Amino acid sequence: MGLIVLLRLKQMFRLVLGVIATVLLSLHAVLGFAQGVDDPAPLIEQDAAIKVSDHVHVILDDSRWSVPNVGIIIGDKATLVIDTGLGLKNGEIVLEEVRKLSDNKRLYIASTHIHAEHDSGAGAFPQDAMMIRTTNQQQDIDEFGMDHAGRIARRSKALEDILEGAFQRPADILCDNKCSIDLGGITVSIQAAGTAHTSGDTIFYVEEEKVLFTGDVVMRRYPRLASPISGPKLWLKALETVQSYDIDVLVPSHGRLGDANTIDTFKEYFLTIQSRVAELLNEGVEHDEIVKQINTDIAPVVSDWKEDGGRFIRSAVRRAINEAAPTDTGT
Repeated sequence: MGLIVLLRLKQMFRLVLGVIATVLLSLHAVLGFAQGVDDPAPLIEQDAAIKVSDHVHVILDDSRWSVPNVGIIIGDKATLVIDTGLGLKNGEIVLEEVRKLSDNKRLYIASTHIHAEHDSGAGAFPQDAMMIRTTNQQQDIDEFGMDHAGRIARRSKALEDILEGAFQRPADILCDNKCSIDLGGITVSIQAAGTAHTSGDTIFYVEEEKVLFTGDVVMRRYPRLASPISGPKLWLKALETVQSYDIDVLVPSHGRLGDANTIDTFKEYFLTIQSRVAELLNEGVEHDEIVKQINTDIAPVVSDWKEDGGRFIRSAVRRAINEAAPTDTGT
């Protein structure tokens, strides 16, 4: 068999392998997406609350899609629930878990932000439970309403079913920027964090026990700039608010518990993006190349964060470029 024929056969073999690999990768992507969407709707774990301090319990999400970490703070007179889950069924589960842990008749409910897996279970709570919101969170509701829930519901019949009848519960208590609530022997400070993941991000600090609920503002996973006006500059400002608290335990809205070092990691992430963007812009590097270089540099450093972060890094870099060079209209 001649050399030319052998080379052509090798080329054909490589081509076939490439096609097979492409098909397998496509199937993996489709099946991976299906596992997050076509499985039964995500439900909060029952009988799984852990005690992180004397008055604070948390039901962890166990890294499951569209399940939040749920906070239950129990005082002598009242109980506060932070993030009630996706839809009324999850709200019912959370309410049942609360009643297992506490005999308090007075209930307060709140959300770290308005996205459906955090906010849409509140309607399952009794009418006399008091909904607490910041004015920033209320503005997000006025602007976006149930848009996020609608997008989730369109992903599968199971998600559509679990969100049926869900609604955004109106505020009974509206905090302008910061307020506190006495649960009896334990006080919770509630503060608008500023625009980070959303414009209505809200944090909760259990004062006597130094436990801070940070929502999506600080987690052990890639920050997602869900607000159209958010960017590294505003997120760093929100992190200053978070760092003003003296904390022993950090409870994010998703993923593992953390501490003050978790905040430092997020801060370093955004500062690195800002500084690298400034350097590369100063060198005259094209914007698309800046995105590519920084994504390549940062991804391995935070590879332990949840999810494939490429798109989140690229989004953050684009926003940082727009902050540094506001005339840019690229996407």
